[in-house]
Amino acid sequence: MRKRRKNLKHLVFVSIAILVLTGLASEARANLVDSNSIIKDDIEYYFQTDKSVYDLGENVDMLYRVKNIGDESVMFRFRYHPVTDRCNFMVDKDGDRIWDNLNRPKFPAETSFTLSLGESKSFNWSWDMTDLSNNQILPGIYDVTGILGDLSLGYEDKYVPVSVEIQVVPEPATICLLGTGIIGILSYRKRKK
Repeated sequence: MRKRRKNLKHLVFVSIAILVLTGLASEARANLVDSNSIIKDDIEYYFQTDKSVYDLGENVDMLYRVKNIGDESVMFRFRYHPVTDRCNFMVDKDGDRIWDNLNRPKFPAETSFTLSLGESKSFNWSWDMTDLSNNQILPGIYDVTGILGDLSLGYEDKYVPVSVEIQVVPEPATICLLGTGIIGILSYRKRKK
């Protein structure tokens, strides 16, 4: 009876430790912004996600920004309207397209915006971790990309994709449940011997 109590206490202690460590790891990951930028022809193309490691099922908040770092105004032209929604966001895994926002509404109409020196324009989107068929994705490494889309002919040089890599991990509750189960099996095997 004493041995069982000792094993049960040990199991409870380890389960609490797993929960605490998983919570601390999730909290630490939540503060790490994942970003990348490319400078081309005096324009900074910048892309970021709100963090680099996500629990399965979380939304991935993305930002794509263009900033004029040159000394002349720069115009960006598009074939479609609205101009506030002319950024394409894409997610790939192992070179295959998993998700994109390319099916959003657009209306044929020449539109544009101009950036003065030091001025920037940002585009945001949130991905809910579903694929193109609306199924939940699996844990793994994903490449997330932002790029200005639907640029008019003659402005292809401003069509610059910027990517970051994110990691999707099983949610903490699943990890805790798995850890507790393994500990239970090990303690059961130990008692049998």
